[in-house]
Amino acid sequence: MHPGTRHKKRVLPVHAPHPVSFCFFLFFFLRAASVDSLFRCLLSIDILQPALISTLLERLPEFYDELEQDQSSSCTARLILHQLRWLDHIVNPQKLTSTLIEQMVTFLKEWMDEHKELTVPILDTLSNLTLHSESLEDVRQKVMEGLPAAEVDDLAVMIKFLLQTVTQSTVDLTIVDLRQNMDFRTLVRLQNAATRRNQGTQQGTAPQQYPEALILESIKLGLQFHRFVSTAWIKALVALETERAHKVMDMMVIFILHSMASMKKKAEQILRKKIIARLITSKLIKETLTNHAHGLASYWGSIIALAESLLRSSHQHGFLASCAQALYTHAFKSSDAYYRQEIIGSLVTHVGSGVKEEMDVALQVLLVLAQELPSTLATYSVFLKGILDYLDNLSLAQIRMLFDVFNLLAIKVKMPGT
Repeated sequence: MHPGTRHKKRVLPVHAPHPVSFCFFLFFFLRAASVDSLFRCLLSIDILQPALISTLLERLPEFYDELEQDQSSSCTARLILHQLRWLDHIVNPQKLTSTLIEQMVTFLKEWMDEHKELTVPILDTLSNLTLHSESLEDVRQKVMEGLPAAEVDDLAVMIKFLLQTVTQSTVDLTIVDLRQNMDFRTLVRLQNAATRRNQGTQQGTAPQQYPEALILESIKLGLQFHRFVSTAWIKALVALETERAHKVMDMMVIFILHSMASMKKKAEQILRKKIIARLITSKLIKETLTNHAHGLASYWGSIIALAESLLRSSHQHGFLASCAQALYTHAFKSSDAYYRQEIIGSLVTHVGSGVKEEMDVALQVLLVLAQELPSTLATYSVFLKGILDYLDNLSLAQIRMLFDVFNLLAIKVKMPGT
C-alpha cells in the first residue's frame, strides 16, 4: 500500500466492529465508536497527544499539492487538520499554535514565490499574525530589498508588514533601511503622475486614500503596534547630526509622533531642539508641506499645534519664529478650508497675546498670505476684523503691517465692509 494512502486511512473515520467486542468498549470509552479516526481516538489520550500532533503536522506539507487540486472534505490535508478540531483538551496549546503558524508561514511563502500577483494580500496576512516567526526573516529581507522598485500602491502594505513583524533585535536596522529605501520625492512624482493619468476614472478621491497617505498610516500603525518601534525611531531621529541627513520622511515621522497622545511632548522637544541646532530649517518644512499635502491630510491638526508651540517659544531663539512662520504659511496654502480657518484663528490669538515676537510673526504671516492668496484670505475676513479689538496693544509698526493686510485685500479682493 502507498505510504500516503496508508496515512490517509489513519485519519478517516473508524467504525466499531460488530458484534460487540472488547474493541467496541474501547471505542465507546474514547467516545468515538462510529465517527472518529484512529488518530482522533488516540489524541484523546494526554500522554500520546503531543507526539501524535507533531507527527500529523510534520506530514501536512507533503499534501499541499493535493490540497490545491482536491477541494473535497476527503482531501488528506483537510483530514489531518480535522483531527485537531474540537478536541476536548490540548496538552500543549502554545506549541500547537506556534507549529500551525510556522506551517502557515511556510505555505504562504511558497505561494508568494509562485504567485507574484498575490504578494500584497499575503504580506497583509503575514503582518496580522500576532506571533513572530523566525521563518519570516527571509521574507522581510526580500520585501525591504523590493521597496525601491515596488508599485506605489503596494508600498503601504509592505511597510506595514515590515514594522509589525519587526523584533527588538532588528528594529534599528529596519528603520535605517526604511529611511534609505523610501524616497518620498520620487514617490510624490509617481503619485501625481498616476493621478493625472486616472483623472477621468478616479475623480473625487479622498486625500486619505492617496498612496502617500496610506504609507504614513502604515508607519503610524507600526509605531503604535510595538512601543519599542516608536522608541527606536525617536532614537534614530535624535542621532541625525547634520542638516543634510534630515529628510522629508523625518519631518513626517515627527508629525506622526505628535499625533500620538503618548508621544506629543517628545515630538515637540525633538523638533524644537533640531530647529535651534539649525538641523531642521524652513526650507525642509516648506518642501514637506508644499509637496506632500495629500499625504499629510490627517496631520494638519498636529502641524498647527506644533506651529503654535514653536511660536510661543520664539522668545528663546529666532530660528523658532522663522520655522513657526513657515509652518503656518505653507500649512495655510496646502490644507483645506477647515484647517485654514483654524490657522487664522490661531494667528489672531497670537496677535492678541501681547508678546511682541508672537505678534510680529503672526502679522507677517497674514501679510504674506494677503500678498500671495488674497482671495482665499478674504474668505476669513470676519476673523481678521477681530484683530482691530487689539489695536491698543499694537505698536506703530504692527498697526502699519495690519493695515497693509487690509489694504491688499481691499485692492485685490472686494473684502466685505471695506
